[in-house]
Amino acid sequence: GSDEPILVHALEGLGRLRTRLDLSRSRGFSKFVGRATEVQRLAVALRNVTQGNGQVVCVVADAGVGKSRLCAEFIEGCQGRSVLVDETHCPAHGKTVPLLPILDPLRSFFRIEDRDSDADARRKVAGTLVLLDESFHEVLPLVFDFLGVPDPERPAPVLEPEDRHHRLLDFVRHFVSARSAREASVILVDDLHWVDPASDEFVAQLADVVRGTRTLLLVNYRPEYSADWLRRSHVDKFALSPLGEAAIAEMVRDLLGSDPSVAALPARIHQRTGGNPFFTEEVIQALIESGNLAGARGAYKLVTAVDAIEIPDQVQ
Repeated sequence: GSDEPILVHALEGLGRLRTRLDLSRSRGFSKFVGRATEVQRLAVALRNVTQGNGQVVCVVADAGVGKSRLCAEFIEGCQGRSVLVDETHCPAHGKTVPLLPILDPLRSFFRIEDRDSDADARRKVAGTLVLLDESFHEVLPLVFDFLGVPDPERPAPVLEPEDRHHRLLDFVRHFVSARSAREASVILVDDLHWVDPASDEFVAQLADVVRGTRTLLLVNYRPEYSADWLRRSHVDKFALSPLGEAAIAEMVRDLLGSDPSVAALPARIHQRTGGNPFFTEEVIQALIESGNLAGARGAYKLVTAVDAIEIPDQVQ
């Protein structure tokens, strides 16, 4: 029914960008502004954890307010201090893929790469676990099977699904405790509101087991997520508010520059976006792509009268 030719794309494989934050990183992050209080709060939590006071920190915010960016900045600082970090992201389709957020950080910890053969992966897992605690030798077949690299010579025991699930929970508890005895670490769970039920149970177990260890469990989620473990005494929750006008102005100036033609844009953008940094970035990107702004980052000029610019009512 089309009167014109349609460009057709072929799906070739998985790309490197997995999250919206990855896309922002590939473009070049906007300036990180307006979060000094929250950064300090996370720094205090990390200091407590390195002293053996393991805890959970929850960052709660609506979409686009910056919870993933705040956590990313904190994680970068941890890596700069040689603190072990495991990250996992719950994708929007995650509720249909059981245990995906649990598999990813384990594969990362064991340094399992896509090009590794099953045998190579098993060697990495076995070597790491047995060095942590020799008692892990007994559970290796189950762990191999869970990670998708089963050992044909030593298959995992045939178990009822519920029994298998409980044994895996026991393994995760033991693993976190054993690793904490050797080094401090941070486990980040991003976008927890999209977690599947099975992984949610694992997160609840992690929230319990980090108490008294050198492990910080850092999670972020939208306000609609709820769970019983959020009420535990070692769980610290704080809400992330939209950025104020001054912070948005600083962020916009870093992106656009200080040419007189763009001077009125920060206030207009803040009024329309309500201080949502993701919405702000997307508005600026739209103005660039539509030709209203010309130049390069930090040196843009407005080529359309400011009153003639249409700023969207919502990020969609």
